[in-house]
Amino acid sequence: MMSKRTESVPPPPGWAEDELSILLDTAHHNTYATFVRMKTVFNRLRKIDAVYRTALGNLHHSEEWFCAFFFLRAHAAYLSGIRLAVARQCPEAYVVLRSCLEYCLYGLYLWKNPDKAAIWLKRHESEMHKKKIKDEFTIGTMRSLLEALDKKTGAIVGELYERTIDFGGHPNEKAILSNLERIEEGDAIRFDTVYLGGDSPAFRLCLKTCAQVGIAGLLVFYNIFRIRFDLLDLPDQIDRLKRGL
Repeated sequence: MMSKRTESVPPPPGWAEDELSILLDTAHHNTYATFVRMKTVFNRLRKIDAVYRTALGNLHHSEEWFCAFFFLRAHAAYLSGIRLAVARQCPEAYVVLRSCLEYCLYGLYLWKNPDKAAIWLKRHESEMHKKKIKDEFTIGTMRSLLEALDKKTGAIVGELYERTIDFGGHPNEKAILSNLERIEEGDAIRFDTVYLGGDSPAFRLCLKTCAQVGIAGLLVFYNIFRIRFDLLDLPDQIDRLKRGL
């Protein structure tokens, strides 16, 4: 789970000379700006990531090894959401944050229903199997299971899931209108859509949502790996990290 820093290399010839690489370059520099100007927020995200890494690095020989696959993918989605958010690609970040929550729900559902793993693994064997999965693994069913097991976390995940849908997980009103700029040019009015935003309420909400989703994911997986989390003193760390969220 350890990450290694790659050596800095100069941009290759031709970089930032076309619209695509200019956007990618700007997104990269936005990441630096977020790191410098939003230290408190970034440090919380970093510490949440550290809790994931500690938990995942101590699941060797776990009886719930199958659920660990979903834990890993939830962590990867959390990191991807941060990557997009700090670059100020907020609507796109919500798409991935929604995915993070879904990995959590799938992991929990298969923990409580291990016999359903065979159905999940056969998704691509036939249209019949695909239909079985669609009927079995519904978000409503999985959210209800979480709420029955852990009412408080279920409410948190439910609220966050709906927010991710509103702000980018689906092409809804808030996803589009919160990223529009109204520009008046004489008698004309122009609307520009923001691909890479600046410092705005929408940007700050997105960063906050990253932290909240990261914490929510840990709370879901605490139900599955409770003994490991307790031995590592992770619940206390999670409690400290969620203060103020």
